[in-house]
Amino acid sequence: MRRLLCAAVGLMIAAAAQALAEPVADRAVAAAKDYVKSNNLKEPKLTILLSSLFNNSFPDFAKKWEELTGVKMEIVPLGYTDIPAKIMQEGVAKTGVYDIFNDFPYTAPDAAGAKVIIPLDNYAAKYKPDFSGVADGLKYQQYHDGKLYIMVNDGDHLLLVLRKDLVENPQARAEYHARFNKEVGCPDTVAEWAQQAAFFQTKEGDTRWGVKFEKPLYGALGHRSINFSYRHFPVYMKGLLFDKDMKPRINTPDGIAAIRAFAASVEHMPKDIQGWGTPQIYPFWASGQAYSAMSFPAIVGFGESNPNSVIKGKQITCIIPGNMIDGKLVRRAPQAAGTGYMVSAYSEHPELAYLFVQWFTSPSVSDEAVAHPRGFWDPYRVDQINNPKIVSRFGAEMVKTTLENTKYAASLLMLEGNYEYFKILDNNLADVMNKNITPEEAARRIEAGWNKVTNDVGRENQIKIWRKGVESGIYLDKF
Repeated sequence: MRRLLCAAVGLMIAAAAQALAEPVADRAVAAAKDYVKSNNLKEPKLTILLSSLFNNSFPDFAKKWEELTGVKMEIVPLGYTDIPAKIMQEGVAKTGVYDIFNDFPYTAPDAAGAKVIIPLDNYAAKYKPDFSGVADGLKYQQYHDGKLYIMVNDGDHLLLVLRKDLVENPQARAEYHARFNKEVGCPDTVAEWAQQAAFFQTKEGDTRWGVKFEKPLYGALGHRSINFSYRHFPVYMKGLLFDKDMKPRINTPDGIAAIRAFAASVEHMPKDIQGWGTPQIYPFWASGQAYSAMSFPAIVGFGESNPNSVIKGKQITCIIPGNMIDGKLVRRAPQAAGTGYMVSAYSEHPELAYLFVQWFTSPSVSDEAVAHPRGFWDPYRVDQINNPKIVSRFGAEMVKTTLENTKYAASLLMLEGNYEYFKILDNNLADVMNKNITPEEAARRIEAGWNKVTNDVGRENQIKIWRKGVESGIYLDKF
């Protein structure tokens, strides 16, 4: 009798475990095993061109995939600034050496235009991935020209973080309220953020609010270098970059005001900020020499976990500040990086490559990735607030705020030639920040440059894809 009872309990436990198993990942694993068997593959292998940022964490998932399916993952790491060119080179060489490309979502339009990657819709219809719980602005960036080309598992939309110890300083609060008749804290608008940055900017050696500042305190930090400015500029821009006919909106009062405000922000940042990237900004933030920072969500985790950080427990995570448009507060959190996975058109086994992508971006496995202690994946699914490992890694406040922020997450430009559009914007923003040209002159130059890119790529097709993207909700704003 006892044996029968134990056996029954064992069966119940096994059934419960099976019920808890995650169907999206399980379907991919089962299909991959069937694919290997039906195609009689010996020592099956997939090769991924991987952003080197993930080279300390992705191998753990490659190993698990091999254990589950018998399919080995060969990893070719490369710096993210070099990956787009490498993908486009494959369009010429057609070597088939890569099965999967890993890069930012906005690499997909050029890759799709060059036919280096394939639409994944047929595979998705067959194997049914799960994008539930992913905000529209993040979910729709997986599509180009109405087709699924890339699948993401990262929420790299911008947020703002403040120094909690300064915000809660009674003397600072009283002085701020007396001057502006408003409580200091997470700002609603970018104008208010600029106001706070100016207020907290403090010279080296000054004593304010009962604190002696041995080093200067900068009011703000933000990415203002070439290859980064374009990712942050949409925070300042009221509405879309183009109208429905792809005429740039940059040379308008709203566009010029956005250029002016973006450039003016460097007055409250370190003098060499235009040469800084993430490797400089994160440690500087953790050193306690800034009041605020607009960056990727991971900056909060860096401030909490880096052994040299002096701001542990002293951070307030804020949703992105916005702009007042027709009396309404409108927030836009650009998906400034993020990472996703595309299948090469020259892969010998594209279906098998897709199955890995579905497995890796499935709810259960993507949760493991976001929670990975050495990973660079950030929370992006609404239910990840309930994952104790993710909350433990990032902190409950950061996870709650960044998931709230997903409601305002908007894609960068998902058009062919987007890196050319970005380069024109960045170069002219740099000239304004350096006071070489006025915002008005920059707007004229950007307008002319963007029109040339549109004409070179093909205006008619650009208009078609632009309208389709806007209507899908990828940019949140509509015509």
